[in-house]
Amino acid sequence: MSAQTVTFAGYTIGYGQETYEQLIPICSRYGSKIVVIGGEKALAAAKPYITKAIDGSNLEILSFEWFGGVASYENVDRLKALDSVKNADMIFAVGGGKAIDCAKCVASQTEKPFFTFPTIAATCASTTAIGVMYYPNGVQKDVFIAPRPAIHNFINLDIIAQAPPLYLWAGIGDTLAKFTEVPFSSRGHESEMAHKDALPLCMSKMTGEPLLQYGKEAMDDVKSGKSSFALEQVVLAVVITSGMVSYLIDSYKYNSNMAHAVFYGMTVLPQIEERHLHGEVVSYGVLCMLMMDKQMELLDRIYKFMKSINLPTKLADMEVKLEEMGPALDSAVTKYDIECSPYKITKELMYQAVVDLEEYNKTH
Repeated sequence: MSAQTVTFAGYTIGYGQETYEQLIPICSRYGSKIVVIGGEKALAAAKPYITKAIDGSNLEILSFEWFGGVASYENVDRLKALDSVKNADMIFAVGGGKAIDCAKCVASQTEKPFFTFPTIAATCASTTAIGVMYYPNGVQKDVFIAPRPAIHNFINLDIIAQAPPLYLWAGIGDTLAKFTEVPFSSRGHESEMAHKDALPLCMSKMTGEPLLQYGKEAMDDVKSGKSSFALEQVVLAVVITSGMVSYLIDSYKYNSNMAHAVFYGMTVLPQIEERHLHGEVVSYGVLCMLMMDKQMELLDRIYKFMKSINLPTKLADMEVKLEEMGPALDSAVTKYDIECSPYKITKELMYQAVVDLEEYNKTH
């Protein structure tokens, strides 16, 4: 077999300024000049903490740069042309998934080390080497994999607690898919899975159990703008564990399945594309997948949890009618996500799961 190299992102999670106590010793190994790339609101929230953390050190921030609003190759090219980016020894990527993925791509193409500073907990972008890129109009274009993930991930819970609760809500919904899709996709393949896939399969349990235990309390806390132990456990599941699973496991076989296929299919509906978040709709797809697979005990647990934080459990929650699901499922059944499954997933199986879930909602 050929040699394998796996490099993990380190992380620090903390409250307020304490999060950055190790920033100087960790980052100064890679040079002294920094360019910070991120979203506008994210930069405003993180800038005071970062500038205070490096005060009096040999580290120097050349500039703070807005990533452009879309993780596009056009924005990557624009950023690469900036003198501050050219002259920087390292890149600090600040914000949510799109900002971090854009900065991640800049770092990859310029061969510069990068460090991540997530300001919301909606995705695992700050931990994984995988990035999602878009056309300038915001339509998804492709996925790229950086040579390695971030060197280190600085997670300030005080910033995340002050962000709109909607982001954590969507992050929880998306992470429920990691909890359920990975074991479903890999079922029947366990004996042939090498360490690199078998390890994240075991880890996938820790993407979901903390959500079910602490998710409701964490959501209540962020609605009050409060950092807490419950928030910490949920953020670690969404940002760290999910990111490590995503990075390690075979992305084209075991990393996704019907929950994401349902989401991608439903984006043909204008109300989904315009008014509903990725993680929100993916969580509904989780219930569809569990219903199709008759995992009723797990379905009951996740359904009750989703109801407790108002994630969608039926079509009406997403402004969708049953008769609209035909075109959505025509699209869903074509997605590569469902290619590696314990059995062939057909449009008929998907549709029946949707119908059965509608009935389930009437009695629970």
